[in-house]
Amino acid sequence: MKVIDISGPIYEGMWNFPDPMGSLLGPFRSSRISFEHSGESYSIDTFDTMKAQTGTYLESPGRYFKNNQYTVNDIPLEKLYMVDTYVYNIPYEDMGIKDGKKFISLEDLEDAESKETPPGSAILVGTGYGKYWDRSDFFERSWFFKKEAMEYLIDKKPLLLGTDSAEWENPRNPEGIFQNFFPANILVLAPCINLEKIRSFRVKLAVLPLKVRGAFICPVRAVVIE
Repeated sequence: MKVIDISGPIYEGMWNFPDPMGSLLGPFRSSRISFEHSGESYSIDTFDTMKAQTGTYLESPGRYFKNNQYTVNDIPLEKLYMVDTYVYNIPYEDMGIKDGKKFISLEDLEDAESKETPPGSAILVGTGYGKYWDRSDFFERSWFFKKEAMEYLIDKKPLLLGTDSAEWENPRNPEGIFQNFFPANILVLAPCINLEKIRSFRVKLAVLPLKVRGAFICPVRAVVIE
């Protein structure tokens, strides 16, 4: 058994989202407060301007529903532990380019699929892009999905879709991938790292979000068991 951590590290000075969100929320910062209490010296780490999408996060589509607005904390933990997961690995170097950004095509997914993916499973799409996590332009250089590729994944009715990209849509010429994605009630896990280290097509996935009430998006620790 091999355990692969697919969560990106959080650290001061890490990449941030572009404007307007970057300016509104600011970069992640950490500090340490030292003090004396009961004759002992203590120090506590503080995390400043930490967003729900800081690092690797889980997102519930519940905010888009009128009759089922469930949060991340409402998801039963057993649905996120040892989930049957199928990994579509596509070499980053072989991906096509449009508008200066790499993209995932339908053909890429079909070539990476070695067996049928049952409904209710998790799907991870990895390219090796996660190895650029420490770059300041990690978000801007992230790859996107062509619409027909996203529709192909939606048709599989997965519980969760995870990738090593921080931006699934083409900002210059949008594909419209979210028009059918959120109504399909699919959880988002992104951005991940180390997906290219997974050798098997079928693995197990565990995603443990922070227990924050009322949050539709929440940072997580996610691991793959191969």
